[in-house]
Amino acid sequence: MTCSNPGVNLSLAFCMGTDVGSVLSSPVGQPMAQILYNSLGQRKALALWCLIISTEYMVASNCLLVGSRQTFAFARDGALPFSRYLYRINRYTKTPVNTVWFDSICGLAIGLLSFVSTEAINAVFTTAVTASYVAYITPITTRFAFKNNFKPGPFHLGKLSFPVAAIAVVWMVFMIIVFFFPASPQTTTQQMNYTVVILGGVMFLAVSWYYCPVYGGVHWFTGPISNLTPAIRGENRDEDSMSEKKEQHGTDLFVSAVDV
Repeated sequence: MTCSNPGVNLSLAFCMGTDVGSVLSSPVGQPMAQILYNSLGQRKALALWCLIISTEYMVASNCLLVGSRQTFAFARDGALPFSRYLYRINRYTKTPVNTVWFDSICGLAIGLLSFVSTEAINAVFTTAVTASYVAYITPITTRFAFKNNFKPGPFHLGKLSFPVAAIAVVWMVFMIIVFFFPASPQTTTQQMNYTVVILGGVMFLAVSWYYCPVYGGVHWFTGPISNLTPAIRGENRDEDSMSEKKEQHGTDLFVSAVDV
């Protein structure tokens, strides 16, 4: 188990004691659990550990929720293989069940790497962070480095937009490089950090899929497809009543997809 919260990490560092070797080689197999056991005792450590497991379950559920909707959006734009099967709304639940199952199966398949080696699954966890940084860097850099018709929204930083963006990009690039390093300077083939290999492989496949001759997205992709349309309920409403409805309640939107 890893933790990215600085406060939690500092607390664990103060409570772990001086015998780091015994914590790392604990028969429990979880250094964090061993630290809690040494500091709180068995009952309190188990109670806190159950809370941690419950929290991780909720975090995983939220990730599945967000991921399935992102997959649904990509399938809507035809950006994924088998998009015609993924871009479907279940008639009973009114949710994209197909993408939920798709993401679940992909997550379980990737999770099997934990049985291969610790280094392999750690590389996957680190890739989740570095890939997120790449996703953040891309639109920020595109905004300032290339010509575009970007229009600021109601809230923007004005003249501070570029300095803040530059600092953010530099920091994320720095952190990506840090995450590429192995845990120790003297490393072996088995202990090497393979994050750069996984991230590079994913980026290579994505670019190859986009620039693939004949079938690549570069030949047909024109941007996200708009599927939001106004839904005016009722019949025989004149323009005045429609305008009043919009002012009071806004415009109702619905998603048009193939029901299953």
